Amino acid sequence: MLRVARISDRTGRYYLTDLASELDAASVALGSPALGSPALGSPGLGSPGLGSPGAREPRGGRWLGTAAAGLGLVGQVDGRAFSEVLSGRHPSGGHRLRRRETTVSGYDLTFAAPKSVSVLFALGDPGAAAAAREAHEGAVDAAMGYVAARAATVRCTPAASPVDGLVAARFDHGVSRALDPHLHSHVVVANLARGNDGRWRAIDGRGLYAHAKAAGALYDAVLRHGITTRLGLEWVSRAGRGWELSAVDPFLAAALSSRRAEILAHLATRSPGSGPGSAPGSASRRARRIAWAATRDPKEVPETPAELRRRWGAIARDVGCSPELSVSAPLARAGRGAIDEHRFAAAVSEVADRGVTRRAAIGAWAGALDAGGPAGDVERCVDMLADWGTGTGVGERVLAPAAVVPPPHVLRLLGPRPSAPHALGVWESAASSIARYRTRWDVHDRWQVLGVHTPAELRALPARRLADHLATTRTIDDALARIGRVREPLRDRGVERARDLR
Repeated sequence: MLRVARISDRTGRYYLTDLASELDAASVALGSPALGSPALGSPGLGSPGLGSPGAREPRGGRWLGTAAAGLGLVGQVDGRAFSEVLSGRHPSGGHRLRRRETTVSGYDLTFAAPKSVSVLFALGDPGAAAAAREAHEGAVDAAMGYVAARAATVRCTPAASPVDGLVAARFDHGVSRALDPHLHSHVVVANLARGNDGRWRAIDGRGLYAHAKAAGALYDAVLRHGITTRLGLEWVSRAGRGWELSAVDPFLAAALSSRRAEILAHLATRSPGSGPGSAPGSASRRARRIAWAATRDPKEVPETPAELRRRWGAIARDVGCSPELSVSAPLARAGRGAIDEHRFAAAVSEVADRGVTRRAAIGAWAGALDAGGPAGDVERCVDMLADWGTGTGVGERVLAPAAVVPPPHVLRLLGPRPSAPHALGVWESAASSIARYRTRWDVHDRWQVLGVHTPAELRALPARRLADHLATTRTIDDALARIGRVREPLRDRGVERARDLR
């Protein structure tokens, strides 16, 4: 999941406090040497003087983005440089890069793992915790690559321009304000980017918000793929909660979600019909945002990281679960290698009245992968569906839903579209052959793909159409064989009869 928020503070104080080391604290609680770091309270890196008197030394995040590297910002975040770029200035020289002042100093892109992944990170064995963290980090990197390439633009005359990378800092966290497991990362993107004319300008925030759903779905898909690849765990779709790990008991996940419970309780009292007993997502976005802010208490950090593990283990025992999750052996097969066409069509239908953009198709495709997939595969597959043009940000081309949703008769014959680009290309080629045949012979039958119902009808076809019919049938059979499928009996009687007559 991805949430985008504007920030106006130019100091970056909130992100540079010791609370940015929560993820490392949770890792120490797990006792994982691969993830370990100094305990809370030990000196960290950052800019001195940013914390309150008596506070622990601040810890920084890590720089992210090719534009940040171009400014010499690599490795761990320095507080002074962070403040400079949030103010629109060069991090070392201090001179102004962005000519115009703006009240928005940057954008906070918060990537949050599904609750079951956070529980796996908190209570899993060291290997599982490491796999969860690595998958999360890889998913954040992939989603930010998409944001930099497709979502971020600057306003140039006469049109918007893609940016030459982003200036961003990433801060990883492992717990929520309620001290529940909550694996998430804040990526703070400075409101500063260079367009194709070489000038530094403010980012057009409309693009970040417009692409938030697609980038969030891409993060989720890459995360699912990473965990499935590393641990072989199975994913299930839970109503209103998206994809979750089947290996994590939903009662345990709920017991470790006191922050969400606080928000739902607030909604129940302030927004009738949107509390725990109502349908998920029934409250308006504004109501949920208000509830989130109203229940947002100051964070508290245990004196020692081990307290986190003891706290979570006690809660697990209270609900009848083991305080330790063991997932050392693969528990499930890999993904089925095809998208969920019903889920894809449902996601597309949500924007059907406004038309389908590339970002909408990215979100729909990524969300339709049961075991996720690499970001590059998702984008390549979506680019094969239609001609999207070259627009970025909010300037993407808008197409009709029919351009990306296959006709039912094609799905009945070929099955759902493969999730791998090469296999999808084979599938698309067969679908195009079917479409051309139906156009040539004016076939409109919704059930018989090639328009032949009986052997008698097939024998009565003119010689040219019969030859075309048999050639198209061979193309279909070859395509199905190449993607590892066999046509089911009686799926298309006309094609079956054609094959029998060869």
